Amino acid sequence: MAGKVDPTRRMVLAGGAAAAVVLPAIRPARAAVELRLTHPADTSHPVHIEAEAMVKRIAERTKDQVKITIFPNNALGSPVEAAQQTRLGAIDFMLLNPANIEALSKTIGVINIPYQFDSYEHAHKTLDVTGRDWVAEQLKTAGFTWIANFEWGFRALTNSRKPVNQPADVQGLKIRVPPELAIKAAFEALGASTQTIAFQEVYLALANKVVDGQDNPVGTTFAAKFYEAQKHLALTRHIYASIMFCANPRTFANKLSEEQRKIIAEEGTKAGAAARKGVRENEEANLAAMQKAGVEITRPDVAPFRDKMGPAYEQLRKALGDDTWNAWTKLVAAARA
Repeated sequence: MAGKVDPTRRMVLAGGAAAAVVLPAIRPARAAVELRLTHPADTSHPVHIEAEAMVKRIAERTKDQVKITIFPNNALGSPVEAAQQTRLGAIDFMLLNPANIEALSKTIGVINIPYQFDSYEHAHKTLDVTGRDWVAEQLKTAGFTWIANFEWGFRALTNSRKPVNQPADVQGLKIRVPPELAIKAAFEALGASTQTIAFQEVYLALANKVVDGQDNPVGTTFAAKFYEAQKHLALTRHIYASIMFCANPRTFANKLSEEQRKIIAEEGTKAGAAARKGVRENEEANLAAMQKAGVEITRPDVAPFRDKMGPAYEQLRKALGDDTWNAWTKLVAAARA
């Protein structure tokens, strides 16, 4: 009869309606976040090796929800250009040398003050403990989120003219320097003349005797084969070169969950410690290989070199400002205590 519903059908409809009420909402799976990390290291360097291990662990721990692709060897631009791109968000992560962002943060240059660190342990304690919050704040002001510390190591001087055992041996040498005030000031305080040359042009400049020498951490000098055009390497340890794992703040805060940020920080810290260990372990092996290739290695007492830094300290203190200089040197002293 029209208008009547079969009782059995009514029960089915009612049951179906009830089922519709209790069924949970189906949420789409969260898409994987694909990010980019750039750095200037050669693929054989501990910085790259440990960065590769880091991104693999991050992918595993996030169940492939965070995938980071590494671009080594300045593949996305020079360190200064890559820093700008990271700050603007075109690149998500960067392993950066603080000296490469001095145009964005004048204060961060304190990390490169010559002869301020007595040892690797002293440098690590300053950057990881006493100066950690201060450094993170300077990077934040410059437009970066600091995550962890890696390292290049202490810088060493190479040249083609004579062995360096004391400050007087540096006098008169023509040294290639990067566009970093601290390095330039240090060598000029020792009586050398300096010439700024881009990293990719250093080998030819050495081979063609445009300059007598250059300075870099031992691992960099070895990887770039600068020693092929040099006769002498001195472990002057004039500047400790750090490299820091940083992120674009918007990427880190908005593209990643709290748990993912925690995982990246943990794995970054682990990778940084492993890279530091690798740098130190490789240093003696690299020196031995260069010595075998004919390079004379000297290990001068650094104290007389430090004593010559007065003009450099005066120049750097003026550039950094008294407040910054005093605040940072207290943190360095606290790590020495």
